[in-house]
Amino acid sequence: MAPDEGRNPGPAAIFLNEGAGSATSARVRLAVALTRAALDADLHTTATRDAAELAAWMRSRIGDYRTVVVAGGDGSLSVAYNVVAGRDVTVGYLPGGFGNATAHLLRLPREPDALAAVIAAGDARPVDLVSVDGRLALFAGAGWDARVAGRYAATGARKWPGWAAAVARSIPDLVRRPSVRVEADGQVVHEGPMELLVAGTTPWFGRGLLVNPGARTDAGRLTLRVFAGPLPSFALETMRWVARRRPAAVGHSATTVRLTVDGGGVIPVQADGDLIGERNSWEFAVSPAAVRLIGRWKPMAGSSTRPS
Repeated sequence: MAPDEGRNPGPAAIFLNEGAGSATSARVRLAVALTRAALDADLHTTATRDAAELAAWMRSRIGDYRTVVVAGGDGSLSVAYNVVAGRDVTVGYLPGGFGNATAHLLRLPREPDALAAVIAAGDARPVDLVSVDGRLALFAGAGWDARVAGRYAATGARKWPGWAAAVARSIPDLVRRPSVRVEADGQVVHEGPMELLVAGTTPWFGRGLLVNPGARTDAGRLTLRVFAGPLPSFALETMRWVARRRPAAVGHSATTVRLTVDGGGVIPVQADGDLIGERNSWEFAVSPAAVRLIGRWKPMAGSSTRPS
């Protein structure tokens, strides 16, 4: 799919969320300043970790902007997806969170001047998203990582110390695997204990973990993986993520995924790193070409619906 060459970017704005993990760093501030100058953009600043509050703030200011640049974390960017969906708006990203999974998908440089140049170049492409509980996101996870995400947020999102504490508190949950039923387009692909389910259109989770290889933003389908465990095999899977090696868990391609907990229990779900709730059943569905994202896109020889 070709980039939006020659497209008029129109009036632009940067939405800076200083509630994100690294949004107040010198690197992010310089990237904001350089991008603002390059786009002649307005700057709107807030500081919140509440998704509903951030969404209301963005909606009240979105106006007639045609280019919206989010400076914050994956969660802030995810809020923007839901605000701009259905509008003629192009979205850019200045990573300022802790995980910054989307930065890996978009191949964004860390250097502020190079990052600003990517945004100013405006190579934007339509991106498929996953819809879960009415919220659009690039990736969603059910089970253990959602518990970690919730505990990380509850402790104030204190970067590495907060993440390490959240992981440590969540280790006992790894031996309490819920029994679940997972259906992909109506076909049962897993029944039994589970540590983690991931569904999305990006291979990447936070900190550059390769959790869901084969997921694509242009295939019109989700890629689903169920990491069943138990703990020793799940530990090996996490080592593969860190090393960017293919997980042992098989990828499934689908337009809809349904997850149900056996016996009436509940399971938490996160979307783009933000905990969105706990309940007995969840449905994930692809939302094709939901937004246009600016990135350093690789040439695409053609879409594939088969996860690799």
